[in-house]
Order: sequence, then structure tokens, then C-alpha cells
Amino acid sequence: MPGSSTRHPSSHGCRVRFPCGVGHLVIQVARALGASRVVAAVGDSGKADFLRECGADAVVTYGESWGEPVDVLLDGVGGELLGRGLNALAPQGRLVAFSAGGGTIDAGDLLADLKTVTGFSMGLLSRTRPELLDSWRAELWELLAAGHLRPRHTVLPWDRIAEGIELIESRRNLGRVAVRIEDRAASSPGYGGAVRHHSAISAAG
Repeated sequence: MPGSSTRHPSSHGCRVRFPCGVGHLVIQVARALGASRVVAAVGDSGKADFLRECGADAVVTYGESWGEPVDVLLDGVGGELLGRGLNALAPQGRLVAFSAGGGTIDAGDLLADLKTVTGFSMGLLSRTRPELLDSWRAELWELLAAGHLRPRHTVLPWDRIAEGIELIESRRNLGRVAVRIEDRAASSPGYGGAVRHHSAISAAG
């Protein structure tokens, strides 16, 4: 989670909620940073058990009550959920928006409770502050090595790419969905170069 002056704000005692597709890793990072309560908001209630296994204290759907106010909310969905996210913040809470889904809020809703809304983009940081991304990346590797992070992903062969797209569109994916590209260039007429096997990430879930 990006901070204004440090790599991340202290999460000790914070209550975190996130309606987004990268939630299974956000849960684990929030836990590792000391969040006291982590709530996941999902479009499909069928993901609840999976997210609880990842460490969520509670899982709610977009259409139901989101419960007690939280200190930090990460929004990767946007649209009408942006306003709901703002309403879900406790006084002096922070909403971090990283969705391409847009959304509108009333600036007046920020004043009384000293709420903050900030945007986040990896693209801009990679161009302007690459050293900051490097430090976050190193910290994530440390969390992974210590067993605090357990990434979940599904890798499909190229000929099942339509299945991967359908998984994402129907919101049934658990974790990241990837398509493995194997020797496709080598099978093309006139191609004589060496091909390395690799996976192309199609979407995060």
C-alpha cells in the first residue's frame, strides 16, 4: 500500500476493506503489515471461502451492507462502488482508487470526517520513481520468502484462451489468470529463431 512519505503507512490497528480482483494478495499484505481487521467485498459470493482461507475476517458482496467503517479502502472496481467506498470510511479514513472504472464523488463528503481519496498508478511511478517500486518489490519478495504471501494463479494453454477470458468475464477466477505461449512463433512459416517458453499474464483476479 503506497504511502505519502514512506514505502507504506503503518497498518497496525487499521481496518482494511477492498472491493477488487487482486484481493487475495491484498489480504495477505494487510495481515503482514499488522491490520487488525480485513474485509473483502466481492461480486461473487462463491469466492468467500477462498478469501477467508487467505486471511479475510469477513467477506461481503457488493450489494449488501459493508458493516463497520474501515480506516483504509482499496478500490479496484470503480463506478458506483467508489461512492459506497467513501461512505464506508471511518473518520480520517483513506480510499485508494486504482481502477479504470471511473466514478464520481462529492468533495463535500470529504470535509466533515477528514476523509482522503487518492489515486494510484504503477505506470506513473515506474517512470518517475522507479527506485520506490524497486523497494516495494524487494519487500514483497521478503514477504513471499517468509511465507506471508501465497499467490494463487491459473495457467492455461494457448488453445484454452477463450476459457480464460470467460473465467475473468464471469468473475469466477480465483487469483491471476495466465495463458502459456509455447512455440507458437516456431510453428509459423518462415520463422527460424529460437523460442523460449513463457507465460503471458492476461488478467488479475
